[in-house]
Amino acid sequence: MPHLFWYYGLIVIGTAITVYTALRKGDADLFPYFVFATACSWIGEAVVLFVFNAYAYKPGLFADPFADNIIGHIIANTALWSSVAIAVMYFQLSYFRIGLFSVAFMLIEVVFVRAGVYSHYWWHTFMTGLATFLFMVLMKKWYSIVYAGTHKAPRLITLWTIAWTFLQTPTSVLMLFEKQFFRVRWVDNLYRDSTLFSGFVYHAGIAVLFIACLCMTGKNYWKAVPLLAVLAGDVILWKMNVLEFHGGWSIGHLACFRAASFLSFIAVERFTLRPRSDRLRPIG
Repeated sequence: MPHLFWYYGLIVIGTAITVYTALRKGDADLFPYFVFATACSWIGEAVVLFVFNAYAYKPGLFADPFADNIIGHIIANTALWSSVAIAVMYFQLSYFRIGLFSVAFMLIEVVFVRAGVYSHYWWHTFMTGLATFLFMVLMKKWYSIVYAGTHKAPRLITLWTIAWTFLQTPTSVLMLFEKQFFRVRWVDNLYRDSTLFSGFVYHAGIAVLFIACLCMTGKNYWKAVPLLAVLAGDVILWKMNVLEFHGGWSIGHLACFRAASFLSFIAVERFTLRPRSDRLRPIG
């Protein structure tokens, strides 16, 4: 529990930044941009953390080191990286101020390493500063591109990351509560194995269906395809013993989460992230 105290600090800092941004600049797009920034940080760090094993989070909640990594990764990226990212986007901060945030991220990392709640393997603190600067500059530019609405592709990519997050988040949480796992035996560790398959393969593919059927077709009957596809995929993986349930959890419970993710995405796609040229026209 003492280790977790440091991660609570990240949540407090991130919440304060998010609330300030929402009060000063907030609009209906704040939530989807927050989810987009979260997804980008999750995907980027998943490569470094789970594929290349660069460092380790140590909040001390789980005996399994990869489970501890997952909860630490979720807290750090969702609370800190995403909150700063939407501030950079909405306030269009200068490169100098982004540089100051990068230094702040490095200082936080130094404190966490010295406190023993985070450790490096081959990673170095300067890499965090560089990654922070590049990430925040990308978020700043991306916001301007999507808002301008000159091209459809940036909005579709943004929506893809949101669909992926809506699919992956319940899976990660349920995995931490030991309710369900994807077991493909790519690696020995159960948490790492489940995350690699669900995050990089299964949900990434289903998210593409979300975009293709909900955003790129004008036919209403196509809109049901993503939900039916993920439900069918879950059943197939369950019958193949790839998807495992524990502790009273079942395929029916998971189906309820899938439906909630599906409906949430429809709401985001329908009412937010509209190009600037469309904002003066009613949604019809």
